[in-house]
Amino acid sequence: MPALYHELEFAIKHLPSSIPEDEMKKIWDLFHALKEGEKNDARAVDAMIAIGKIEWPHRKAYEEMMMACCSKTQHQMLLESLSDKTRKKYIDIGGNDATVQEIVHSRAFEEKLTPEERYEVQEAALNARFKMAEFMKGQISARPKEYEERLQAARKEQQAIEEAIAKLEGLASIDEDWRGEILGQVEQMRMGWSIAERDVLLDDVKKAIEYWQGTLSSGEGGDV
Repeated sequence: MPALYHELEFAIKHLPSSIPEDEMKKIWDLFHALKEGEKNDARAVDAMIAIGKIEWPHRKAYEEMMMACCSKTQHQMLLESLSDKTRKKYIDIGGNDATVQEIVHSRAFEEKLTPEERYEVQEAALNARFKMAEFMKGQISARPKEYEERLQAARKEQQAIEEAIAKLEGLASIDEDWRGEILGQVEQMRMGWSIAERDVLLDDVKKAIEYWQGTLSSGEGGDV
């Protein structure tokens, strides 16, 4: 559990500065209630999903706005801040293919980098985040309508994902033989809301629905 709290706290601290204060308060309240309450896995999962559902649309809108108006990414800023030796090691352990959160919490990060190099990466990541946050604060302030449009679009996408996951879950009641496997996939997709996990994608849920509809139809001898 301590490792989970550390990972979740690290992820929360790296959320976009565009998330309103009242929403961030809800996120921190959920985190502290989890940390100080009864320790069990189910409660931890529920808290991580609840936190993710609050931050997800804000993060998506922020990331899209960042891609549209920035000539340099936060990842590039991070790499430029590292020494040549540390940069090479960071890239070698997957730094170009994963988020800094994923890298920092990986076994390779602990095993391949020295304590000094790990500190260098974490400091560079923090500095890059602060630089980008300051830049984006100005961009969002100057283009509030554009940001709000992206936020509303992200909320619609979030609703579509939730509806698709619910549809997939509904398929679990059709055939008892497949129930456990379908519900396992539903649980995995719901965990995608957590900021400590890979994001759930609407296309992935749709593909799962299509697959199971085909599988269940074959078994039932009719349409699902």
